[in-house]
This record gives sequence, structure tokens and C-alpha cells, in this order.
Amino acid sequence: MSKNKTPNPWYIGVVSGMASYIDSAAIVSNGTALVIYQKTIGLTALEIGILSGLLTLSIAVGAFCGGRLGDRIGRRNVFIITMAMILIGTLAMAFGLSFPFLVFGTLFVGLATGADLPVSLATISEAADDNNRGKIIGLSNLLWLVGIGATMGISAIVGDWGKVGAQIMYIDIGLVALVLLILRWSIPES
Repeated sequence: MSKNKTPNPWYIGVVSGMASYIDSAAIVSNGTALVIYQKTIGLTALEIGILSGLLTLSIAVGAFCGGRLGDRIGRRNVFIITMAMILIGTLAMAFGLSFPFLVFGTLFVGLATGADLPVSLATISEAADDNNRGKIIGLSNLLWLVGIGATMGISAIVGDWGKVGAQIMYIDIGLVALVLLILRWSIPES
């Protein structure tokens, strides 16, 4: 008789909490990359404003719908779908290099990062116990700051590389999403 082993709550906390990392990294990277794209692919100030507002709005819509979606189709499914969406969205933002592709990528990344946040916090809360719940949720908030710091570090290095620098910022988010997509297969459905 095989016994299903539940992963360590700290493992679930890190893998789930990386939603905060990706969310903050997407916001910070997008702001820097769009300014670079303005000079390299000719985005207008209006297009940058539209894309920035679209990211914020789509994160909010995703967060509004994410918790309910997690309850309906399962948190693990939302985890996998959102990471796939972020991967696709960041590839569109890195390689599409036109306003329509940037709109598509921004919508995908925004909706996915927004939807992932409430699901990740619910998953962490369920996996933790009374002795570590606050610490693990606090770790999720710390990962938000790590996402900002890592993105600022990357942008400091590649910010003057032109279009390639902007692409690297988006690809970084996509690579983290790919790793999380793989790791999240091991998170059991709650």
C-alpha cells in the first residue's frame, strides 16, 4: 500500500510564494523594458501608458477572479495555467516587438500574475500549521521584495544594452515561470 506524502509546508510556501516574486518582477521589468522599447522599436508615450495601465488593470482583474477560479477548477490547475500563461506572455513581450504582441503579452502576464496571488496565499495557508503559517506567508512577502531587488539588479546590468536588455528582463521572468511550472506539478491539490 503506497502512502501519499505531503510536501513540506516550507517547500509549498516557497514554490507557491514565488507568485509574489513574479508579480513584482513583472511590474518592475515592464516599466524599464517599455522605456527601452520606446527608443529601440519606436513605442510612443501613449503606447507605453496604455501597456502600463493594462498591466495594472489585468493584475487587478486576475486577482479578483483568481481565488474563485482556484476554488472551482483547483488551485494546482490555476498554478499550472498561470505559469504557462506567464511563460507565453513574456515570450510575446520579448520577441513580438510590436504593439499588438506587447498588448497580448501584457494581458497574459497581468491576468496570470494577478490570478496566481490569491491562490498561492490560500495554498500556503492550507499547507501550513498554526506554528508556521505567519512565517511562511511572511516569506511570500519577502519574495515580493526579492523580485524587485533581482529585477533592479538585472536592469542595472542590461539596461543600456538596448532591445536585447529589455528582452533579457522579460526572458528572466519567463525562465522563473518555467521553473515554477515544473515545480508546481509536485504541489498536491488542496
